[in-house]
Amino acid sequence: MHRSSRAPLARLVALVATLLLLMVTLVSCTSTANIIDVYTALDAQGNRRRQVFFTDTKEIHCVVEAGISRPGVTIETLFRQLQAYDFESGKFFETDRVYAQAEFAPGRSDGRSFIATQLQLLGPDGQQSDAIPFVPGRFQCEVYLDGKLDGIAIFNIDFPDCPVAEILGGKPCFGFFQDGRECPRYGLTSRDPAQCTCNPRGWQCE
Repeated sequence: MHRSSRAPLARLVALVATLLLLMVTLVSCTSTANIIDVYTALDAQGNRRRQVFFTDTKEIHCVVEAGISRPGVTIETLFRQLQAYDFESGKFFETDRVYAQAEFAPGRSDGRSFIATQLQLLGPDGQQSDAIPFVPGRFQCEVYLDGKLDGIAIFNIDFPDCPVAEILGGKPCFGFFQDGRECPRYGLTSRDPAQCTCNPRGWQCE
């Protein structure tokens, strides 16, 4: 049965941000190509590795470390969703959706190559937007070397904790949070009893 998340309309696309950096350690003297590591991070350099992101995360990158000592290599990255959230039932369900794909021809190098692919959000106008949430669920970044699957990095996109500071009534929240989510009006650690509730119209506060 087809299910819809009913979250704000968004398109996920892969934006190629390729970084080919030569490292001190050489990979091999023979003419080979291999995927050394695949992981997800908050930055294209892979310094802030994560396996859990949130609907309000600003950047999600799949980073591939490869050893390429022969020409003619093709590396493809693909973002696949394995679990999605149904906003009507308030439950996660299993699925299999390919959201984005990117292909590279990195060329031969004498060291380790870093290739980062960013998962971006596009609004209905096709432009990048930070005002819409990432889709919650379980995902994997698949890496193909010359057409063959050679690496997978699994990651989750979850709903975040309540805002740390005062919530502005009417501010959009649906999609970033579940429908009916209650949070302290004056911040997550506030002891003031006032509460706000998220619904499709935005935060509704006492």
